[in-house]
Amino acid sequence: MPVRDLLDIQLLEQWLEEFRSLGYLTGSDMRVLEQQDDTEVTRGLIVVDLTEAATITYLQPIAGSDGRWKATMEARDTTIELTAVGIVNLGNELNVLGALVSFLETKSRALLATC
Repeated sequence: MPVRDLLDIQLLEQWLEEFRSLGYLTGSDMRVLEQQDDTEVTRGLIVVDLTEAATITYLQPIAGSDGRWKATMEARDTTIELTAVGIVNLGNELNVLGALVSFLETKSRALLATC
């Protein structure tokens, strides 16, 4: 069974809150948005606003995978210029984003193991 079929918006919100409680420091805004599809289940996807890159990243399971997730970054129309501090801050945001994807994969694989 695809992990996507097991995820509803409440579970994603619970996982995101659990991740936040781990104490990672980031300037990124992380939230769950409702995603409409043809099922009766209220699905969601996780959205992360990378403040230093002024772009939005969507996190969702990879279709047909064993619980792996992917991050899709929206295209940008403009060039960004960063100072050294801005680059370090963006690097931190990306490190936390990677930790979040890893966290979601761990949770998804544990969920799949119970099915």
